[in-house]
Amino acid sequence: MRIFSFQAMLGLIVLIVGVLLLLNNLNILDYEVTNIFDYWPVIPLIIGINMLLTTFRPVGSTEGQRTFFSWGQFISAIILIGIGVLFLGSNLDFIDERYTEIIRDQFWPILISVLLILLGLNLLRSIGTANKGGNRVAFMGGIEMGNKPWRLESGSYLAFMGGIDLDLTTAEIPEGVTVLDFTAVMGGIDVKAPSDINLVCDGAAFLGGISVMGHEDGGIITSRRIEHSGGENAGGKTIHIQGRAVMGGIEISEKLKKEK
Repeated sequence: MRIFSFQAMLGLIVLIVGVLLLLNNLNILDYEVTNIFDYWPVIPLIIGINMLLTTFRPVGSTEGQRTFFSWGQFISAIILIGIGVLFLGSNLDFIDERYTEIIRDQFWPILISVLLILLGLNLLRSIGTANKGGNRVAFMGGIEMGNKPWRLESGSYLAFMGGIDLDLTTAEIPEGVTVLDFTAVMGGIDVKAPSDINLVCDGAAFLGGISVMGHEDGGIITSRRIEHSGGENAGGKTIHIQGRAVMGGIEISEKLKKEK
């Protein structure tokens, strides 16, 4: 359970800024309006602390509940807290002037460069792994598969400022391993998977989020593997998903198969 929801934090911050601006415009508060924006690092600081406090969270039913630790959320929290502390200290002159210039001029370029390198390495890992079924691209549009019976094949799916919906419960899934490569860039990919299928998901998110069978992870950067067993009914059928979300989201949820 999160300490604060994102909407609550955003609403509180907007409310405080609005009240301060109103009091300033009515000459009730003698305060330079521009000084309010010196406190913008409080936003990532609060979000980071909230994420850090919820890094350990319970997963599963009450009887079989276990504690889940998210490395991606932990790293994202540390980065956000670092941004908040460094820039707040710089804006309020708590940090020496020599370091203030370094923080303002070099921090963002270095952080963006590191994120781009990690994203590039992750994209290179997918080369040649899912070419059998071809490529499907949703560019500022949508792709929907599963309204009628269809055969699932290995392939790659890209949602760029668009959406892709796949219903695997209506698909004919072949024996062996089927590799699906998902990339969501400022878009979303929604997959409905049958409960009786072996599922392996290697997911990475950059300023985005990934949810697999109720296991959610996201933040500035995160990467993890999730395995789901379909039990005896799965047989030798396995779906291996390689997913990455860049300022977007990928959700893989369980759905009961339609009765024929």
